[in-house]
Amino acid sequence: MGFREEVLTYNQRHQLISEGDRLLVACSGGADSIALLTFLHQQKDFLAIEIGCIHANHGLRGEESDEDERFVKKICDSWNIEFHSKTLPIQNILLQENGNLQDVCRSERYHFFEQVMEERHYNKLAVAHHADDQVESVFMGLTRGTRSNGMYVKRNIGKAELIRPFLSVTRKQIEQYLNEQHYTYREDSSNKKDTYTRNRFRHHIVPLVLEENPNVAAAITKWTHQQQQDEQLLKKLSMVEYEKIILSSDSHGLSIDLQQFQGIEVALQKRVVLLLLNYLYPNESLWLSHSLIEQVHSQCLERDGSSEIHLPDGRKGFRHYSTMLFSIDETNATTPATESIVVMGEWVSVGLGLRIKMINREDAINMDNGWYVTLNLSELPIHVRGRQSGDRLLLKGMKEPKRLSRLMIDEKVPRHTRQAVQLIETHQREIIGVPGVRLGSRFTKQPHEGWTHQFMIEKESH
Repeated sequence: MGFREEVLTYNQRHQLISEGDRLLVACSGGADSIALLTFLHQQKDFLAIEIGCIHANHGLRGEESDEDERFVKKICDSWNIEFHSKTLPIQNILLQENGNLQDVCRSERYHFFEQVMEERHYNKLAVAHHADDQVESVFMGLTRGTRSNGMYVKRNIGKAELIRPFLSVTRKQIEQYLNEQHYTYREDSSNKKDTYTRNRFRHHIVPLVLEENPNVAAAITKWTHQQQQDEQLLKKLSMVEYEKIILSSDSHGLSIDLQQFQGIEVALQKRVVLLLLNYLYPNESLWLSHSLIEQVHSQCLERDGSSEIHLPDGRKGFRHYSTMLFSIDETNATTPATESIVVMGEWVSVGLGLRIKMINREDAINMDNGWYVTLNLSELPIHVRGRQSGDRLLLKGMKEPKRLSRLMIDEKVPRHTRQAVQLIETHQREIIGVPGVRLGSRFTKQPHEGWTHQFMIEKESH
């Protein structure tokens, strides 16, 4: 199969290019991108597409960088191809932000690409990655200990799509195609340096692999395609499991059922953790950190006691037995409540998602619901307040009041919610109950002789 047939067959199989597409071709001036621009220009009538060209001048090699830009522009002018270029302020950004050179170049380059695509209504960006690039990417990923599914033949970029029409052909095939077409290209001097990781793999590792198997590019291309298909299926399955474990979620965070999580197949657990982190860090790359995934995953596998983990950007994870809470905004769970007076017949919020209402005996209607207590006039009005050091509550069957801090441990109240607990207190400062935890010895579930007031306790509706 010739070069043209192989590329067109691959593109048809993966539905990369459709009739009527407006393709923006990223062209540096090197062999790969010149070949892609040449190929798409030659096939644009056959494919019924329009093409434009975009060149990002990183300005890192002085006159050589400017020569690259002029070279690409000259080709586009001769073929009447719409040309877009920009000199990116890479050096200034590095001085201000002190980032990684390759990361900054890539980020600025793709930002420029997206901007032009949106302004000029291109629906696809074509880049010239090929099968040898895929081999390098896989081995680099394996060396770093990250996932090595390789580059995808297409992916989203902003509101458009990025495609890789050459991903099935090798660098040798591309160079042979250019020689047959009698087209020249620019050599980037930085590609010869071993400063960059990819260059070291290209110059030293891949040649050794090629000695063992000259067809390694085809083998890796087939393997990555299978890996990517498997990954897509696993993502769908992990989303199903993710939805099963969620107990609650809102703008403050989310909580999950750890027993349910631990029942998930091991192959899916870390993918579910990825979905959890994506919820906490939307539109951020932070959640891709493997150390962060491992940290959260190990906590989700614990079964006993409580623990707290600190996550990036002030987020926290609180594990308490079979529940894990991921908090985005801690204030909703940690701010102690102020003191308030319980107004007879009115609902009062008392923390932990609960509310109470106090009713006089003569106004009580439903005698089968609520809790009953005898209160003297001197004990009114009843107050609701947050916790204080040394608080104690007398429980039924006990001679001495129990320290509230100990009570919440015994009742397995999650540590991160303890500050949200509120107390019911008489006007004489006697604590008689802790809604959501325990009510004191003075309360009974059934009406008792001489009871004066009924307390209703229920979840707040949102």
